[in-house]
Amino acid sequence: TIVALMQSGDRNEFRRAFAGATVHDFFNWLSVIILLPVEAASGYLYHLTGIIVKSFDIKSGEDAPDLLKVITDPLTKLIIQLDKSVINDIATGDPMAANKSLIKEWCKTTTSVAEKNVTVPSELNCTSSEFCWSDGNNTWTLKNVSQTVNLEKCNHLFVNAAISDLGVGLILLAVSLIILCTCLILIVKLLNSMLKGQVAAVIKKIINTDFRYPFGWLTGYIALAVGAGM
Repeated sequence: TIVALMQSGDRNEFRRAFAGATVHDFFNWLSVIILLPVEAASGYLYHLTGIIVKSFDIKSGEDAPDLLKVITDPLTKLIIQLDKSVINDIATGDPMAANKSLIKEWCKTTTSVAEKNVTVPSELNCTSSEFCWSDGNNTWTLKNVSQTVNLEKCNHLFVNAAISDLGVGLILLAVSLIILCTCLILIVKLLNSMLKGQVAAVIKKIINTDFRYPFGWLTGYIALAVGAGM
């Protein structure tokens, strides 16, 4: 539908494009109307996809193979990187995660452990009696405290951007929609250029062919096969 609206400059092209988009939309609606109740009643898609996935022997977790990530990761990491620790904190319901940014700023960090004097509620919380003393109303002890040291910043577009996570998300959404629409329009233009001349004549000849009796019922299926192949 979005691609069809882009053809509004030419009345004939817009009419044909919008008709095709309407057919596509109705196909989607009919698929949902028919397949959703069947899936809810029988669960055949669940069982069928389960069999297919098991046949591929796909591993999950850290052992999962990198399929599309090998191609997409180098590009996406130049655009934005997310802090997985913040995502995990949000998933586990950590209240402190609400004040953290999802945008990853430091890609290389290290953790150092040092002994520091810290206050504790009482002497019972001291690490040992040797390292426990009082200073007025405060009780002190010596503990190992871990501290994260930032070494190297990440290298993506939004690493130093003074924009909120919501703003970054809206920018990426807008850019994604623009790229998607551009790619769809280019695909339509490419198909239009391919389906002209002799190719168009061959397609029309195949689609408009009527087989003799008793094979007349094959005409529609062959037209569908040709369309799917194109």
